[in-house]
Amino acid sequence: MPNRLERKEDFNELMGMPLSIGPSKSHSGPNAAPKPEREAIFISHATPEDNAFTLWLGGKLTALGYHVFADVLRLKGGDDWERILEDAIRNKAKRFLLVATPHGVQKQGVRNEITIANETGRSLKEDGFIVPLRLKAYEKPLQIAHAQYINFERSWAEGLVELVALLDEVGVPKNAPNDQAQIWQGLQLKDARTVGPGPELLISNWISIDSLPASIIFYDFKGGISIGAAQAAIKACPIPISAHNRGFISFAPHHQLQEYFGPNLPLQIVDTCDSDAFLGSGWQSQRLTPKDCRPKFTDISRRALDSYFDTKGLKPFEYANGRNAWWATARHATMDQKSFAWGDLKGRRQLVGRSEKRAFHWHYGISCWAQSGPIRHVRVSGRVVFTSNGHELIGDARRLHRMRRTFCKGWRNDKWRDLLLAFWYWLADGAEFIDITLGEGAVMRLSLPPKTFEAAFGVSSSSDVATSDEEEDDELMVDRDDDDQGDDDDEGDD
Repeated sequence: MPNRLERKEDFNELMGMPLSIGPSKSHSGPNAAPKPEREAIFISHATPEDNAFTLWLGGKLTALGYHVFADVLRLKGGDDWERILEDAIRNKAKRFLLVATPHGVQKQGVRNEITIANETGRSLKEDGFIVPLRLKAYEKPLQIAHAQYINFERSWAEGLVELVALLDEVGVPKNAPNDQAQIWQGLQLKDARTVGPGPELLISNWISIDSLPASIIFYDFKGGISIGAAQAAIKACPIPISAHNRGFISFAPHHQLQEYFGPNLPLQIVDTCDSDAFLGSGWQSQRLTPKDCRPKFTDISRRALDSYFDTKGLKPFEYANGRNAWWATARHATMDQKSFAWGDLKGRRQLVGRSEKRAFHWHYGISCWAQSGPIRHVRVSGRVVFTSNGHELIGDARRLHRMRRTFCKGWRNDKWRDLLLAFWYWLADGAEFIDITLGEGAVMRLSLPPKTFEAAFGVSSSSDVATSDEEEDDELMVDRDDDDQGDDDDEGDD
């Protein structure tokens, strides 16, 4: 079975349309043919951003017996798609499902389809003809301002249950053509991965925590202090601590903390706990369960990691979730490629580049947070920030959001992997561990490179193989070697 429609006739047969679309002859009188019953579901979505969701939803609905039409079924050129899409909405669709995302509702093609669907709904006197499927919070276009959406943001599965209930309620028939399920399955498998012989080395974004101080301490203030002053001092403390009751917990020693808080906020040690017990079974004497302890450990580690990155000369960029992305300026990291060589893991990447076409610099950065399970590790997320001149962040939030979504869309797994490895190798000066200071004489040792796992089988995908700089939208990077994507030393994919 082919994995896409090859002929216009195939598409029209799938949709139950006549083989040609054009002005139809008018019929009247008692022998006039009855108007065809509306039986299709039309999914309007942004291409290619929402293709994955549309393929998932179309496949599920088709498997349930519904006749589904969406732009992902489009033929490879040569057809008058504006007319085909318009006819499908005006004459075939029983319901118009709008994949509602912030970027999707702004696309002109989607807005055109909303306009046609709005006109169709009015002509049918169907107030609920358009059904938004909310994947993320979005700004409602005026034409669907009062349309009731189905929430897919929490869970696609929960959203599907609610959608199917609605389709049954409004009487959408389940009479899909026999081969439609195979066509949707073919589309879903078009870029599927194949399983091959192993083993395969998998590089994670986890950096193992090799060791921690032996114990953690609960400090409280002695009587007669200003509670407001104490709380303000805890919040501003440069030493990694986490608030607990009236005081705080920390790995740092008493004399270091007392020097910071000063004579007006005298400290006393109330309790200590073994670090392994703290993260494993909790701190019973302080009535802290493991669930209570782990966020406090994450908070202390975050402060320590932020301090480490700051001392290494990196710059912070705060995201909406409160986490910092740490990045290097063009002067600090330079625009040269950074090599990495940890055993068999070898390669090189730029950490800073410039787009002459778009007139900005891009900077690879990271966000980190410590986790105690399933093994103790620091989880790393790759980030990209943009500056106007190599060191000043672009301040337009809308532009930054658009740049993040579009500039890196062609970066493959192997590029993100190598950027991660190059960044940490450069930051650690090639060392196999780094010590994150938790207090005077107290460190959290991280093991480099990031943790690897071995799979018993291999998974291949042509979409993961970087082919050329142009395909990655990387022609915008300057001052680099031509073999940025083709180093003999580069390893496989994520």
